[in-house]
Amino acid sequence: MEPTKKIINAIEKFNTFLIVSHVRPEGDSLGSQLAMANLLKAFGKDFVILNSDKVPAHYAFLPQVNLIQNVIGRKKKKFDAAIVLDCPNLARTGKVKNVIKDVGYIINIDHHPGNENFGEINWSEKRASSAGELVYRLFKASGSKITRQTALYLYIAILTDTGSFNYSNASAATHEIVSELLGYGIEPYDVSKNIYENKSLASLKLLGLALSGLKVTANGKVAYMAVGSELFRRTKTGPSDCENFVNFARSVRGVEAAVFFREDIEKKGLFHVSFRSGKKVDVNRIATTFGGGGHKSASGCAVQGVFVDVKRKVLKRVCDEL
Repeated sequence: MEPTKKIINAIEKFNTFLIVSHVRPEGDSLGSQLAMANLLKAFGKDFVILNSDKVPAHYAFLPQVNLIQNVIGRKKKKFDAAIVLDCPNLARTGKVKNVIKDVGYIINIDHHPGNENFGEINWSEKRASSAGELVYRLFKASGSKITRQTALYLYIAILTDTGSFNYSNASAATHEIVSELLGYGIEPYDVSKNIYENKSLASLKLLGLALSGLKVTANGKVAYMAVGSELFRRTKTGPSDCENFVNFARSVRGVEAAVFFREDIEKKGLFHVSFRSGKKVDVNRIATTFGGGGHKSASGCAVQGVFVDVKRKVLKRVCDEL
């Protein structure tokens, strides 16, 4: 049976749903969650959207974004099923993992290579551009109406996970879907303005400091930059202000792989590492070496240790891949 049919059958069968996604949510996770909520509404189902972390400020413009919670109450609500979006494994849901454990039925919808198939239903399609693209296909398979609001959610999911259609995961099918979604009256300029041109002065100062430390290695084929806790303190910023910093390193002429190191502000000695590449380098293979993962051209991991050692190990692995 097609996975879309299995999921639709499960939606028809159950009544209460927990909708979750990964830590440090971004456009695809948020857009696909809100679109999934609208799909459940169309079926007359109850739901709660719960994430481990808060919604970043530049996504506050999303309609009904207040539906996304990040506080786990002491009195636990019972759910018939959990829908986990955009996560290759349950560890990626962060602290919400403990809530999911109490749910008896898991629907796993993802597009990352190496998904661990942790659900009763597993729909993992690495050729899809985004989780949002898969939710779009659920709307089509169920015959549910796509409203302008839903189209906006799905457009944002696809836009952000394809790097504004610059990544190799933006296929012909992806552009066909986006063309249809734009027909619902979405204004691309307004969306782009809210997501990419809505930065605080402090976050731009942080970017300036990070760029001042941008370096290249491997004969100019690898670029890397870093933000430590000291820079966060100096600029009064936080981790969410670093979104897309890695793409600046990726944009350097001749660079085939870019690396961005971000020090964790709560766990001493932990560094979050983001990788981006063009068509030549599989950064997912690099990230999995350190227990992370993602896509061929966009991946991440977390590495514990002294920064000098972390940087040396990560860059060596990148150069080995080159």
